[in-house]
Amino acid sequence: MGTGCNHMKASANTPPPPPPAEPLPVSLGPLAIAAEVGTTLLHGQLAIKAWSSPSILQAPQTHDPQTNHPPPVHPFLLLLLLLLPPPPPPPSPFTSFSAVKSAIANEPDPDKLAQLFESESAAFARFRRHRPLFHLSVRKLARSHRFDLIQRILAHSISTSPPSQLASEGFWLRVVTLYSEAGMVDQAIETLHQMQAQHSCPRTEKSLCAILSVYLHNKIYDDRFHRAFATFPAQLGVSPGVNSLNLVLKAFCSAKDVDSARALVARMESDFNVAPDIHSYNILLGGYLEKGVKSGGFDEVVREISDKGLEPNLTTYNHRILRFCKSKECTRAKKLLDEMVGKGVEPNSASYNAIIFGFCKVGDLESAKTVLEKMVADGFATPPSFAYYTMMKHMVEEGEFDKALEMCKEIIRRKWVPPFEAMEGLVKGLAKLSKADEAKEAVQLMKKRLRGTAVDAWGKVEAALPL
Repeated sequence: MGTGCNHMKASANTPPPPPPAEPLPVSLGPLAIAAEVGTTLLHGQLAIKAWSSPSILQAPQTHDPQTNHPPPVHPFLLLLLLLLPPPPPPPSPFTSFSAVKSAIANEPDPDKLAQLFESESAAFARFRRHRPLFHLSVRKLARSHRFDLIQRILAHSISTSPPSQLASEGFWLRVVTLYSEAGMVDQAIETLHQMQAQHSCPRTEKSLCAILSVYLHNKIYDDRFHRAFATFPAQLGVSPGVNSLNLVLKAFCSAKDVDSARALVARMESDFNVAPDIHSYNILLGGYLEKGVKSGGFDEVVREISDKGLEPNLTTYNHRILRFCKSKECTRAKKLLDEMVGKGVEPNSASYNAIIFGFCKVGDLESAKTVLEKMVADGFATPPSFAYYTMMKHMVEEGEFDKALEMCKEIIRRKWVPPFEAMEGLVKGLAKLSKADEAKEAVQLMKKRLRGTAVDAWGKVEAALPL
């Protein structure tokens, strides 16, 4: 009896077992279930509304009904959810892409910037095509030393890219460049390996150039650079061409090893079946200039350019002009400037500046002024402030105070600020010549151009002037 009573008590405290689940009809498949399921989008989130009975959408309940665990979802419904398209991103709080750019440019908090990048790159199709915004974001995060966030936003950019973009070599190389700009060399190389895993992505010499440029940009010219050049062509399935070999030349010259660069040019055709181009020789000319005009080799390269029938370009002429000016052969540099114009090669401001500075260094201010006037008249390049500052400084040093005053007025007319040191020398020189009115005029002209802290800085200089 006692045993029976105890059994009855236990039965009274135990809930009855749940009724067996209604068997799933054999004919009911995913399409039938789909007809029973309505989908709606609420604030960008997918909501599933089951209009059918729980017995259809739920697997048989084998769990304890007294727990709070929800009943398991039927496998057919899980399959349906996988087949449904992903929900669209939530609506952007920004009304235009310009507002997004402004928000990222002005956001001081690195974490918020990364969140903006991730959310708005999905909301605006133009975001992915706007390369300056990628560079700006990476640059700001790098300044904050948040390299973890740089890796996060670039990984997000890769993971959310469509297959067509992942099949583009240019897309991957842009990511490599962004990592390089942030100084993240290892991540740049890893990105190239990721690209290799994309079998649908074609690879060309551009990929080899990109990885070599990463090392050059980060001033890595040692064995790591040369190991990369030795191993990556085989990994990428590409052959070195003149562009990648020119990057090797740059690495040698940047490391002050011009002799190795010269030797590589000599064997490019025999070892790589690639003829050096004018850019190859320009790199050599630049290397010899850095080494010093007395190091030799520069003139040999110029002769070789002529012997091979290569057409000199702007860089070639600028290197030669600078070499003449460093050797105090400014008249020959001026003739070379006339030659390049005659051959249809347009000079830039560096072409003129080198000659102006060269003439000033040897005290020929009239010739320097003639070249400056020629630059203005030719119209090939906008005269920079440097040329005028150089002229004024050397006029003061040579005691040509009247000419220096005219140059000062021209500088101010162009809305620049004359250098303080030259202005101080000009005013003192005019005062010594008993030209106090001219000196005061120069000071007043100067003060009209000053702004901010420059006003106080000039005030200290002016207080010591003999006015």
